[in-house]
Amino acid sequence: MISNKKKHHPELFFTLLILLIGIALILITPVGANYDEDTYMARIWEMGLGHIIPNSYLGDEGSIPGGIYSLSYRRQVNLPAIDIDTLKQQLKVKADGSDLIAYETRAKYFPSLFVIQAVIMRFFGAHLHYPILVLYYLMRLSYLLIYCVLIFLTIKVLPFGKWMFGSLVVLPMCLIQASAVNADSVIFGASFLFIAWVLRLATTTKEEFSKIDLIISCLLIVSLGTLKPNSIFLLPLLFIIPFKILKKNNAWLPILIATLASLSLPVIWSFLAPDLIENPGVEPAKQVLSLFNSPQLFINSLWTTLSSSLPTFYKQVVGVAGYGYWNMPKILYWAYPAVLLLALISERAKVNLTIKQRQLSGLIGIFNFLMVFVVFYAVVTPLGATRIEGIQGRYFVPFIPLFVLPFLFTSKIQVNKFIIGTLLTISSLFCAVSLFLSYNVVCGYAMMTNQPCTLPYYKNWDPSTFMGINLDDSTEIKQSAVITCKELTGIQVWVNENNSANGQREVFTFATVSGKTLRTSWIQSDALPQSGWATIPIDPPLSSLNYELQFELIPENGTGIPGLELGRFPTNEFSRGSLWLNGEETDNDLVFRYTCSDDFLTILK
Repeated sequence: MISNKKKHHPELFFTLLILLIGIALILITPVGANYDEDTYMARIWEMGLGHIIPNSYLGDEGSIPGGIYSLSYRRQVNLPAIDIDTLKQQLKVKADGSDLIAYETRAKYFPSLFVIQAVIMRFFGAHLHYPILVLYYLMRLSYLLIYCVLIFLTIKVLPFGKWMFGSLVVLPMCLIQASAVNADSVIFGASFLFIAWVLRLATTTKEEFSKIDLIISCLLIVSLGTLKPNSIFLLPLLFIIPFKILKKNNAWLPILIATLASLSLPVIWSFLAPDLIENPGVEPAKQVLSLFNSPQLFINSLWTTLSSSLPTFYKQVVGVAGYGYWNMPKILYWAYPAVLLLALISERAKVNLTIKQRQLSGLIGIFNFLMVFVVFYAVVTPLGATRIEGIQGRYFVPFIPLFVLPFLFTSKIQVNKFIIGTLLTISSLFCAVSLFLSYNVVCGYAMMTNQPCTLPYYKNWDPSTFMGINLDDSTEIKQSAVITCKELTGIQVWVNENNSANGQREVFTFATVSGKTLRTSWIQSDALPQSGWATIPIDPPLSSLNYELQFELIPENGTGIPGLELGRFPTNEFSRGSLWLNGEETDNDLVFRYTCSDDFLTILK
């Protein structure tokens, strides 16, 4: 009898979706915008020259092409929109040795995470001197392809939960990191594959493992030791494999040897690269000792961190971009859990996990979650700190499936997988469009998140560092700025403190740099906030794209607004303008921003 039942291939669907969206993200995302891309590029360059130990070359007289650092989006203090002209200029910067700089990398993990990239870098970078921009793209593509292969194998070997796993592997955070110069693509993919393979072994109907099963198991176990150090905490998942199968033909012995090897690799590497866990001001030995002597200190720090940062961690698990500069549209933070739930409650395959295996999976997930905090408490957090520092939500991604497995059952609910696939495709496309607008379109992030458009974006924002300018009867302020939006609607200045009396006012003048007045208005003291942003409307809006304009604050009749203190940065935090105080140019800037009414219709004009 010929079955009419359609054969689904979720491994092909998810691999293709990751590949297509990933390629789009490679091109959309400015170089250096993803986490630590420039420092990973430096490590890869060093390995491409034949130096395996991190900073064994860079740490002495060695150097890297300056473009790896200077082209990085991370170096931009205001995170401008990247246009075609910018990319054309970046293409002129080549890895030809004409602009070498000293640099030390922070990417000190096991060298297997960079071997393929080092070979590519050696040929296209050190030998052919390709443009730095192209080298970034090639490195991103190599990591993306590795992630695609690992996810294909993950979905392929899973005995059940293929669509549940698939919903997790295409989270925006996974897609962003998979298309970045970052080891997370290997770490995420290898961790998912390890979990999938252990599930296969734990639910097999075979009475003993074949040689191929043992070889694959040992390779995956050892591979965990070559990832980030906390990856080894996935090894306890091996306990869900029935021991009666491990006893046959002494299969437990090679598994045990591989486990010991996996545990040893991070220790051995820490001796070869001793500064792997070095952090000035941190004393890991004392912190570890305090876990036993004063566990309440860790518990208090853990509670403080979770109570204040859990929503942030959730967003970082689902997806953020650009060191957390850009969030996804709010709907995506609801859409992905909803699709995951849909995949979970519509599982058609036979899920033969025992109660004990489900409980162990959940407990091991909790164990991995806690160990992230323990590791960062020991190696990153200073003694006496009240919270655990350095943790990002993406560190939880590799073991997220362990929290879902206890709730995976064979379901009687029949949901067409085409619906789940369509929802994931739409969500992934929405993620890509969101990132394109955030990185490449002025006011694009505001459009996607339905927020007011305010520019510039200050990367190093910290009001506690702001200096003050008192608007007394002798203070005249002039700030120039190149306006990058099409329709300018207002200027905002930061009020440090407002102790002024009612009825005082200041003249606000908006003009071209040649002195032509465009708008004049009054700043009334009683309309100003006690602190925070004070808005000065520009009505009607000005057409201002790429014009250099300036605004002035001048005391009326020599009185000013005594008691009003505006903020200014301690350093130069605005790259396209200057501040003058009483006619003298300074080396820092007023804390200001401008508001725009640019929207999708404005872009098309």
